Formats: sequence, structure tokens, C-alpha cells
Amino acid sequence: MISVLAQALRFPSLAFDHKDVLGAFVRRELKARYQGSLLGRLWPVLQPLLQFAVFGFVFAVILGVELATEHSIVPAGWGVVFFMLSGIIPWITFAESTQRGVQVVVENANLIKKIAFPSELLPTQVVMVATVQQLIALALLVPTYLVVVLAVSGAPMEDRLSVAGHLAFLPVPLLLQFVFATGLAMLTGSFNVFVRDVGNVVPLALVIWQFLSPVFYRFDMVESRLASSAPWAVDVLHANPLYHLLALWRYAFCYERGVPFPQASLLTFGITAIVVFVLGLGLFRRWKGHFADEV
Repeated sequence: MISVLAQALRFPSLAFDHKDVLGAFVRRELKARYQGSLLGRLWPVLQPLLQFAVFGFVFAVILGVELATEHSIVPAGWGVVFFMLSGIIPWITFAESTQRGVQVVVENANLIKKIAFPSELLPTQVVMVATVQQLIALALLVPTYLVVVLAVSGAPMEDRLSVAGHLAFLPVPLLLQFVFATGLAMLTGSFNVFVRDVGNVVPLALVIWQFLSPVFYRFDMVESRLASSAPWAVDVLHANPLYHLLALWRYAFCYERGVPFPQASLLTFGITAIVVFVLGLGLFRRWKGHFADEV
């Protein structure tokens, strides 16, 4: 156990020492993703713009979803946009990291068999690619959020500055999500080498996981309905790590006065992310000597 913890602590140093390899992997993946398309490098920018437009139009205009409360300081439509995107953007990144991570060792069989390198970098680069896409989306969302909160809102300036200040918390869920997704990618990727059914189970599990996570709904509204009819379901939803991750994201992009700091979610998800990463890295390094024989 101590050796596994030591490996986890040394992992950032390992990744930094092989930053050129990681960079090459990430560039290769991004280039392959958009190579041959007419718009090429514009797609990483167009995709989040389309997400903005589509989700804002569908949820705010067509469905008329109402998420505003008496504490909201932005127009109702913008509140829907910020709420939905602060759930959808991290979910898409997490789902892509997990779905690509489960296959990454098998898909890179030639590298595993022929080249001596730290193979735990393969799941890491998958998460890095998804995170790059996420950062591009955030580069569009963050300025929009600040403009709406600071300029469009009619609330007193003190309230606007207080709400906008929550953005300073954004690096915390970003970092914890990266740690959690990397550990899970290592865990599922190593299992899939020996049991290929894992690669088929994970996409189905992600569909279920998405609807059990408050990506498209406010958990407090669901909780109030379930508290009397199915209190056990509330405990199940609270046990979902993504519930706590999304609580951290929603705090960073809050649009209401007086939103309490999600201390319990920070502690719960922080511990979960570290445990999953240590477990995933430990199993990956223990089994990677057998990968070449299995892939």
C-alpha cells in the first residue's frame, strides 16, 4: 500500500519527465480527430459554440425550463444556460475520457508491444485530450458568464462581484475531475485488456450514470420529491461521485446570491478522486507487464 501511494505521488514527476511524449500523443490525437475536415482547427471552437446555442435554445426557449429562484441575479434564460453548461461541459469531458480510456491500451497494442515507455501515459493522454476540448469550451463560457453577471445583471454591484468571485474556485473541480478521470481510465483500461466485455459495459454504464447525475436537473428539486416517496433513492444519488463533482462546478458558475460553499462535496469528491487514482494507477502498474501478451 505504501509503495502504491509513493507511485501516485511520483506520477506528476513521471508525467513531467515525459512531457514531450505526452505532448506528441495529444497533438496526434487532436490532429487525427479533425484531419480531413473542411473546417479543420475551427471545430474545437465551433463545437462549444453550438452547444451554447443548442442547449440555450432548447432548454430556455422551447422547453421553457425555469431554474431561477428569488436569489438569482441574472435573467432567467441566462440562468438556464449557465446551469446546463456547467453540468454538460464537465459531463461530456468525463464521459469522453472514460469511454476512450477503456479502449486506449487495446487500441495502442503496437506501442505496447514494440516500444518501451511508461504505458500509464496512454490513459493520461486520453484525459488530457478531453480536457483540452473542455478548456476551449471554458474559454468561451467564462467571458460570457462574466459579462452577463457583471454587465447584464441589474443586481447591486456588491452582489455581482460576490457571485462572479466564485469563478476563482474553478481550478479545483478542474483538477479533481482530471485526477478522477485519469484513475478511472487506468482502472477500466487495464481491466479491458483481460476482459474485453468491459469495453462494451462502460458505454452502457455511462448512459445510466448520466441520468443518475444532476446534469440536466437541480438535485434539490428531485431530492424534495424523493424524500417522502423513496428516501433510499436520495442516499443512492448522494453516493454518486458525479453528484459531488457537479456541485463543485455549479458553485463556480453560480448565478444566485448566498450560495453556500459545497464543503461536503469538496471533501467527498476529493477523497474519491484520490482513492480512484491511487487504485487505478496501482492496478495498471501491477498488470502492465502482462499487457503485451494479451493485446
